[in-house]
Amino acid sequence: MRIAVIATYTHPSRLPLKEPSIMQSAAPELIAGLCPDHVDVEIYNEKERAIPFDRHWDLVLFSYLHSHYEHAKVLSAIFRKRGMKTVAGGRHACLYPQDCLKHFDAVVVGEPESNILELIKDCETGCTKGIYRNPSSRHLNVRPSRYDLIDYRTNKKRVPGLEASRGCNFACNFCVLTGREKYRFRPVHEVIDEIVFNVRWNENFFGLAKDKFVFLDNNLGGSPQYLKELCHALIPLRKIWGCSLSFNILRNEELVKLMAKAGCRYVYTGLESLNPESIDSMGKGQNSIGEVDRITQKAFSHGTMVSFGLLIGADGDSNEYLERLPEYLAELKHAFVTFIGIVCPYPGTPYFRTLKSEGRIISGVISRDFDGYTLCHQPAQMSPTELIEHYHRLCRHVGSVRNMLRHCISSLFSSNAQWYKTIALFSGAEMLSTTKPLLNGRRRYIAGLDPIEDWDAEQMDKLGILPQLIG
Repeated sequence: MRIAVIATYTHPSRLPLKEPSIMQSAAPELIAGLCPDHVDVEIYNEKERAIPFDRHWDLVLFSYLHSHYEHAKVLSAIFRKRGMKTVAGGRHACLYPQDCLKHFDAVVVGEPESNILELIKDCETGCTKGIYRNPSSRHLNVRPSRYDLIDYRTNKKRVPGLEASRGCNFACNFCVLTGREKYRFRPVHEVIDEIVFNVRWNENFFGLAKDKFVFLDNNLGGSPQYLKELCHALIPLRKIWGCSLSFNILRNEELVKLMAKAGCRYVYTGLESLNPESIDSMGKGQNSIGEVDRITQKAFSHGTMVSFGLLIGADGDSNEYLERLPEYLAELKHAFVTFIGIVCPYPGTPYFRTLKSEGRIISGVISRDFDGYTLCHQPAQMSPTELIEHYHRLCRHVGSVRNMLRHCISSLFSSNAQWYKTIALFSGAEMLSTTKPLLNGRRRYIAGLDPIEDWDAEQMDKLGILPQLIG
């Protein structure tokens, strides 16, 4: 049996672009690791390379985000016309399994570990059932990923990614995890064994990329005690790694120092806003805006670079706050902002339910619009056009060469730790990426006003596929 596992991707600009960055979706190699030994598996990550249409598989497994659904539907229709079976999986598929069944042969609702083996057995006997909804284990039962299937030639910058935990124990109202995924973690020895015995390292750049990896957990610090045990176990391995954490973990200087000793050189955290009213409206009480500079400077001193993500469009945001936001950022001497998005009311979240009950979901919104770069709701204190003007201005300010140099100079000598300066320079370069969503001059960034990608729209017209209206 021949199987393809595909992570679909469409660029935020809605142009036909790839994004071969350091961190990539690990869904293909994770799902491939669940397949039985007797099947032949190939993996494809559309963020790195295009899907070949000259190949034939018996089964094609799709992992995708809300905003990639229309594209995944097109690929599925093309493959099904050629006699292949297709399967949808991911958070969108969990929310809309009946809609997915119109375009795929089967849908996996929930985690793949409890469903993939049964699905493949059914495919081999030719008697698949539509929806696979086996309950997830109380414990995080992750099998080693198929790192051997990763082709580092298609993305020379990429480093391997792995999971130590899933979920998050906070309840931010806009987060797709809230109320749906309990925080769980793997036994520390399993994580260490995977790093030692299974991970295949990137040998590019004369070996400089070797022994570096990233934890793909939503919040590696969901349990400070677990993170502490994990760090102690990582110290003897002498690897270099990065992760995402909730801001409250950075307050624990002893733990941050231990992470640095264990090889942590990069942390991303969702700062989200510098406006206390917006933080409150998001339900993100774990963030403490007044401590940002002090806490990040401490992390820098231990050799760990910290970068932040910002969101605009929350109910607390006003025209005055967004106009002054570049000034507020300038006052933070050590805040590297590497992501800027528009707060998104993802279906299934408390934020979506609130906005829908208030009639504030924009008319005409489709699944493609839920990408974190498109305004899908009516802001509380301004017009949609005003918010998008602020978004353009903020992206251009943060992503300017001048701003990047200012932050690099202010932080470059904050630590003498090995690798720190290299990571600091890299983070500075990451700031430039905040302008990438603006590459398409035709984009309006308001739901219902931006067309689907040209190729997808053309194929949808040929195949008779309609976009999924939401809200």
